[in-house]
Order: sequence, then C-alpha cells, then structure tokens
Amino acid sequence: MSSQSKWKLVAVLIVASALLGAVGWQQFSPKPVPPATVTVTPVATTVTGSQTTVVPAKLTEWVRVGEVKPVDYYLSLLFSNGTAPYGQLYWELRRLPDLTNATAVAKITYLVLNATNPEVKEAFKLMIEGGTPDPRDYKYSVPNYNTELQVLYWLACQNEFKKDDTLALAIAMVNGIWVAMGDWQVRQVVKNDSSDLLAFFRETSELQSRKGCPLLEDYPLEVKICLTWIANTAPYWHLDTFSLAMFTGPIQLSLPDYEWATVSLQTLRQMRDLMEKNRWIDTNCGNTVANLEHYFYFSNHWNYTYTTYLTIDGRYIRARGIHNVDWQFRYYLQNSKGIGVCGDEADLVDAFCKSWGIASTFVMRKPAEGTADYRMNNSHMYITYFDPSNRSWRAYYKQASMAYMAVNYTFYVFRPPVIQQRYLHYWKETSIDMYWYGNMFYIADTPYLGEKISTMLQNGVPTSQMKRWLLYS
Repeated sequence: MSSQSKWKLVAVLIVASALLGAVGWQQFSPKPVPPATVTVTPVATTVTGSQTTVVPAKLTEWVRVGEVKPVDYYLSLLFSNGTAPYGQLYWELRRLPDLTNATAVAKITYLVLNATNPEVKEAFKLMIEGGTPDPRDYKYSVPNYNTELQVLYWLACQNEFKKDDTLALAIAMVNGIWVAMGDWQVRQVVKNDSSDLLAFFRETSELQSRKGCPLLEDYPLEVKICLTWIANTAPYWHLDTFSLAMFTGPIQLSLPDYEWATVSLQTLRQMRDLMEKNRWIDTNCGNTVANLEHYFYFSNHWNYTYTTYLTIDGRYIRARGIHNVDWQFRYYLQNSKGIGVCGDEADLVDAFCKSWGIASTFVMRKPAEGTADYRMNNSHMYITYFDPSNRSWRAYYKQASMAYMAVNYTFYVFRPPVIQQRYLHYWKETSIDMYWYGNMFYIADTPYLGEKISTMLQNGVPTSQMKRWLLYS
C-alpha cells in the first residue's frame, strides 16, 4: 500500500470514529453558534532563496451555518494532514480539559490549515515546545496540558479569528503562564482578560489607522509577543521586591497577585486618553517614546528613590521593583511624578507605549567587573521599542547614552514567557552579586562596551536578531 493510501485510510477511520462518538461527546454541551463561513485547507510550503512562501493547497472542507461538525472531525483534519506540527497539535488539543465547543475547534483548525503567513506555523511550533508547564518548576500541582493552547481555545470560544491571526496567537502564548501558576480564580479571570485584550488591541489598531500611524496588526510575531505581555518585568526579582518567582511554591499565584502584576485595561485606556490629551502621540513611534521618556525620566517627573518603603494594597514593599503599574499610574496622577528606580520608570513607560499599540520590552546593562556596590550603582534598565519604519528595536537616545562608553557591561534583554519551562529559574552570577537573574532574560555571552550598547540601541537592532534573543536563545 502506498504512503498516500495509508494516510487516506487513517483519515477515513478517524472520521468514522468521530462520527460514531459525536453523540456521546456533544449531547450534553450547548449548541455552538458557528461562524458564517470557515474554509479549511491544507497548506504547501515553498522555499525560494531565503524567502519562504506558504500557499493554500486544494480546498478540502467548508464549515457553514447549521453544518457544524463534531470536535473530533476537526481534530481529524489536523491528524490526517500528516505534517508537523499538525499531528502534534492534534494530540495537544485532545488533552485540553474542556474541549467541547466544536465551533472554537473549527476556528483553530481554520487558523492552522489555512495559514499563508509562515509565522502562524512558527507560533504553533513554539506553543507546542513551550506551552506545557514543567511540574518540576513548581511545588504545587500544575496543569498537565498545554496552557497556551488553553488560552487560544478560550479566545476561539469568545471571538472570531482573522486569517493569519498572529495577534490572537501572541496573546495566547504570553498568557499561558497564568493558567500554569494561577489558582482557579486566576484562570477564570485570564479567560475573560485575554479576550478583552484582543478586543483592545484590535480597537487600538483602528485608532492607529485613523491617525496615520503604523498598525500593530502588521507587526511581526515576536513584536506582537512583546506587545501583548502586559506584566512588565514582574518575573524579575531583586532583594525585597515583588516577583512572580515568589509563587513557584509552596504559595500559588492568587487573584490579587495576578492583578498586582498585570496592568488593567482600565489603566491602559486612561493612559491612552492622557497621551492624546498631552499630545504625546506622534505618527513616528520613536517620537512618541521620546515624549514619554523625556517627560518622566528627564524632566523632573520622577521621584528616584530605592530606600523608601511603601504600603500598597496591603503590602509593605520597598520602592524599587514595585511591578504594580496600576498603582504607579494612580500615584503619578496624584503627585505628578512616578516613584522608584529606573526599572519602575521602565515598567510605567512600557505600559504607556502598549496603551497606544507600540511594542516594547526591556534592556538592562550591568558592569561586568567591580564591587557589588559599583555594579549595582552603575546598572541601568530602560525600554526598547519596535520601530516599524526600519523593522528594528531602538531606545531613546538619552537612555541608551547613560553608560560609560569604555566600560564593559553584561547586556540583558527581557523575554516574555513563551517557553515556560525553567522560565522562573534564578541564579546569582557571582558570589558578590546583589542581583538575581533568570531565564526571563536573554544574557549576552560576552560583555559589551558601553559605546556598543549605546550605538546599537540608537541605530536599531534588526528584529530578526531580536527574534533570536527573545525566542531562540
């Protein structure tokens, strides 16, 4: 029997099994409301030189109103495709605990098999690789299924997907960690918050279009991953600060912890309104970032302190590494200043950027040599943002220039939690180090001169390089 015949036989058997089991699986679930039309087609990939093109192959199936098929039917389309990562995706989806909405599964199948953007396939490969938590990373029980696919399924239950919808995929990828480490209340809130976040960014893209700004919907995958991570540098830990690392066990992440770490959509909307009111928004996103950085860090609108202690939402905490942007924003509105150290200012500016759809993440430099005090006092963190005009990551020139040009620094780039395994693993780099570092950072193998860091971030790091640092290093 030929290989092609074998695959056809497997597909027939699976579909037959799905039809026989449909009544048992679906009879107790509510009738789903299907999309108007969903086209499901396999894909073919061709490579010419360095350019990869994904084109639809022959039409195989339509999903029409009133003709929704059982969940197993759509899973069988993935299985019978016979190419990676679709076969793995079949098994990963089957492990989800509440996979009963056939329309949602149809949407995911459509997204996968009708993709013409190779980043869709790349996103699913990354989700399969990093989306299931490792039980060894926690001292409490964590899900044994892919939590990033779980968020994608929740999104599909509540939203329509666009063709090649890498925005929805990015939201699912960065929010899986909350399902992994959060309690049942956190998971319920994440289910709704992820859907609201997708609506917010789609709305923001429309606003960008009206003002003639670059559209976030057009960003590359790695850029959207940074855009949709709205928990600042909360995974980072230093001394007596708040950190997600506090909740690897035995205490599980609770709803107040999740709300502390993530910026609310209410705050993002207020930030966006304030940016328009103060005329900080420019069609050139670099000018927008410059307006924010100049205002907060270089124009006496920041109370720089690391010795002050504060009581915030019932927590007694040092004013460095606060990681509560909702509170930081309220503090600013009341005092016309932010408070904390450079990392706290970066957290606040990061949220302002994302409120207007500008993707940002964080870079940090620390002297590679010297005493603990010297290294701490001469370290600096600030944001780097995606510049669509030349598809690179840049920083405000004054921030990038705050370094001794002839000093060697260790260079760090903050990474959202796409690959969850060992993400919150920490270590000290040297015995004298006052900082702890972890897998939430890309850490350069060799020190960089301050001059190199400054020039690199002013001129722009190509997003192809940032993708390697963020996702593949």
